[in-house]
Amino acid sequence: MASIVDVTEISCGGAMEDIFVVKRCNKIIIHGRRAGEVTHQPPDAAVWYRIADTRTRGFIGDGFDLEEDARHACQQLNARSRVTARQG
Repeated sequence: MASIVDVTEISCGGAMEDIFVVKRCNKIIIHGRRAGEVTHQPPDAAVWYRIADTRTRGFIGDGFDLEEDARHACQQLNARSRVTARQG
């Protein structure tokens, strides 16, 4: 099985200083064939969500199946980063 991933950014908190954003990842899952099989399943389209750090362009964590879960985690990370910036 292989996948092709396309990433689209989704606004998370709405604040200009948000460090973390949710990215929607579209992927196409391509099913393989076993030896001797004549036909195989068609590709499946799927979506999952990741949190990206806008400073490093890297991803945080393993990803989320639901957008709501990703947004919640993203908002928590942004809230913590704002508190740390005020204290620093």
